Amino acid sequence: MNNLIDSLVPDNIKTLKAYKPGKPIEALIKEHGINKAIKVASNENPLGPSPLALEAAARELEKLHIYPDGDSHDLKEVLSAHVGVSTDELIFGAGSDELIDLIVRTFCKPGQDQILTHKYAFISYKLSAQAHNVEFIETAVDEGYQVDLDALLEAITPKTRVVFLANPNNPTGQHIRRPDLERFLSRLPREVILVMDEAYYEYAIDSEGKEYPNSLTYRHETSHPLLIILRTFSKIYGLAGLRVGYAMADCAIVDYMNRVRRPFNINRVAQAAAAASLQDSAHVEQSRVVAHQGTRTMVELMTNLGLKAYPSLTNFTLVDLGKPVDSIYRQLLNLGIVVRPLGPWGLPDHLRISVGTSEEIDSVIATLSKVLGS
Repeated sequence: MNNLIDSLVPDNIKTLKAYKPGKPIEALIKEHGINKAIKVASNENPLGPSPLALEAAARELEKLHIYPDGDSHDLKEVLSAHVGVSTDELIFGAGSDELIDLIVRTFCKPGQDQILTHKYAFISYKLSAQAHNVEFIETAVDEGYQVDLDALLEAITPKTRVVFLANPNNPTGQHIRRPDLERFLSRLPREVILVMDEAYYEYAIDSEGKEYPNSLTYRHETSHPLLIILRTFSKIYGLAGLRVGYAMADCAIVDYMNRVRRPFNINRVAQAAAAASLQDSAHVEQSRVVAHQGTRTMVELMTNLGLKAYPSLTNFTLVDLGKPVDSIYRQLLNLGIVVRPLGPWGLPDHLRISVGTSEEIDSVIATLSKVLGS
């Protein structure tokens, strides 16, 4: 039977490695027989969602027998006013992951086109490219994992259809400065679609002195109209469990993506919670403060342990342990700490650690110090 099934599967799917999410806390507690665990593996907001989002979600529960609005009309109206784009320039997905997949499916011809990004970029770009049999190219980064934009430009060929740039990047946390992005845009061929993945935009935008760009500034530039901007409610808004991402682009781009998008992809609870979360600016600001303080604390404490930790404008820190992390990762799991090993990204000596509460950060660092000392 296995041979028969194998014969039906295209080679690009046979060799595709499934994405493995961080281990859930509930599974860890049950598996190891412990009373408590700390998960700092998935860049979740330790404050949780806004109370306004929780209230809005609860009001929808009695309507679960009714299909959601297939066009997310109310959420689209609220978000349109919030970000300053028209409603026909917006499209929603079940997280940024679905939108990434939609972009590849909509605009890339299997076996003909290329997708271009840099090393250590968000892994979903590669997974979607391979799933749809589209050639995937990665270019160089420097020793600090900063993307080499010149190398990216030099790698563009007539087959290049989409360039993915996450700003800041996950998992390295590095960001592209405004002058560098503008220079890149001025040299990018007009026929290439640029996807700016800004999942951590709300954390980064108010970082003083970092010259972090708002990609929306460039969406109507005639020199490069093919710009798609991705953002999400999973990070600073604390709605990772509801899966709501959105893209902003020219209405013609959105129209084609909507033709491919599956109907009812955003459930009614998610739509209501996302719309309500946009009204709670205090929760967003508090989440930003917690993240910035947390990353600074983690970098300082891990540096004190003799580790190389990378500052970021996000809610996570990349740390280089100087040796393969698999054994250390397993020991941390045994002690109730879930972090993210980065072997699948090509960084076998590195962990990505999310910001938790101050108490969780202290516990994570203390446990990591204990494991390293043993």
